[in-house]
Amino acid sequence: MDTFRALTARRAREAVEMLAAEPGAVLVAGGTDLLVKMKDGKVRPSAVISIDRAADMSAIEDTGRTLWVGAGCTHANISRSPLVAQKAPLLAAASAAVGSPQIRNRGTLGGNIATASPAGDTIPALIAMDARIVVEGLAGQRAIEASQFFLGPGKSALASGEVIRGVEVPCDEPTCVWAFRKLGGRRAMSIAVASVAVHAHLERGVLSRVAVALGSCAPVVVRARKLEEALEGRRVTAELLARVCPLACEAASPITDIRGSREYRLAMVEALTYQALYAAVWPDEVGEPRAKWELEAGGGPRGHECCGHGEPSPCAGHQLGQAQSASASRKAEEPCCDSASDSIRVHVVAFGELACQVGKAEMTLELARGSTVADLYRHIGLDDSSYVMALVNHRREFDDKLLSDGDEISIMHPVGGG
Repeated sequence: MDTFRALTARRAREAVEMLAAEPGAVLVAGGTDLLVKMKDGKVRPSAVISIDRAADMSAIEDTGRTLWVGAGCTHANISRSPLVAQKAPLLAAASAAVGSPQIRNRGTLGGNIATASPAGDTIPALIAMDARIVVEGLAGQRAIEASQFFLGPGKSALASGEVIRGVEVPCDEPTCVWAFRKLGGRRAMSIAVASVAVHAHLERGVLSRVAVALGSCAPVVVRARKLEEALEGRRVTAELLARVCPLACEAASPITDIRGSREYRLAMVEALTYQALYAAVWPDEVGEPRAKWELEAGGGPRGHECCGHGEPSPCAGHQLGQAQSASASRKAEEPCCDSASDSIRVHVVAFGELACQVGKAEMTLELARGSTVADLYRHIGLDDSSYVMALVNHRREFDDKLLSDGDEISIMHPVGGG
């Protein structure tokens, strides 16, 4: 790595002036992308200007009709912010899906935007919410619509010498519904094979102002305009979603690369779009996390855990092809399991000391229908569960979580430390 000068800007304006004085300089906040490029010799700056102490770039503020999120805010701060969870939950969900906890603790919203990757997790959310990206240069500030900011892979409307100050996001109204879905090779530390952000208004079962943004399936994040038009003003049903979701593929132009073929990506765009729309309209049915601590505890938002990341499994209402319409139609009307039985069977794996406490490391149990995680603890003799964590189908759940037939449950003591 070549030598360079290290500078620190305490305000956005100071960073702008430093860039003007040092044309070969670059900005760094989290450094999760820049430092890798510098190490590989792809970027050789004369100076590196740190902006992680720029106070006016790290605030999250409710300005009335919009939410201001500074470019220096980390993904961890955004995903955990009660204000973001209340005013712009789609952005919180997308931020929680970025990288790993380590990356979210360092990486910033401004960095995700500046990289201008079509696989950037927050970009579909910003475009679906009609956010504006505020930049500053020597001539002053200007706001650019998120949908107009990204020009190609690694290319944006950010002019030379300009700094991204933050984003203005319209605050959600009571009628707003949303969902974010990302498909990667694994749940963390994975670049999106495809992603979908949905934002709309739902009143008395009718959708309006529908926005569906598709990531990692074109040179830039794109809106599925034909799909949005097909849903606008329509009374939403699972059958309607299954019928119109193939329209999302018309907006996509994916490539074949190491993460997936063009054909696979197109199939996943349709599947993820269905999942996202379904979760937006019926969040309670799919267990969609709505609180910021649920997003963080679960490692990112997910819908049906039978689908998750990686290859989608044949869950009713999430399949593609000719069988999807009939399957999806049943999904809206029927529960996933046979409700006639008064009991459910779950598979439980106990880790570490808990295996000794309950007498075995693995067991299949029959519980009464309507049982919760707390009921499970009592059933296996865990009288004190205050320091026990449960994963239901690989997702962190709490004591009041209702269990279903066939659930895979892992119980363990949470790991602490730094």
